[in-house]
Amino acid sequence: MQVVVSTTSATPIYEQIKRQVRSSILSGAVQPGQTLPSLRQLAADLRVSVITVTRAYNDLAAEGLVHSEHGRGFVVVDVEPDVASAALRARVDDALREVMTAARHARMSLTDIHNHIDEIWSKDD
Repeated sequence: MQVVVSTTSATPIYEQIKRQVRSSILSGAVQPGQTLPSLRQLAADLRVSVITVTRAYNDLAAEGLVHSEHGRGFVVVDVEPDVASAALRARVDDALREVMTAARHARMSLTDIHNHIDEIWSKDD
């Protein structure tokens, strides 16, 4: 699991961490029973405060995606496939709303947006 944070983003760092770890869990990249990087290790890797990583992990625990085990750290729990799918779809919906807002500001038509998505999609294949 790779986490990348941006210090120039308007999104708080703990939220960036939480979103990326959540996506890794829901997509199956991180399996149930697997431990997340330790608080100190991830904080050192990202050059952020341990408190920042702790907040992200505690939020994930509150969402029911991980739990804390004494001696092991934060462990990924088994997430129902329907729940994971719905959460991932909600993430796509949020991203599309952001794209729609940016496209409207750029005065792009729906056809322009479709064409641009098709271009990007075909490049990633």
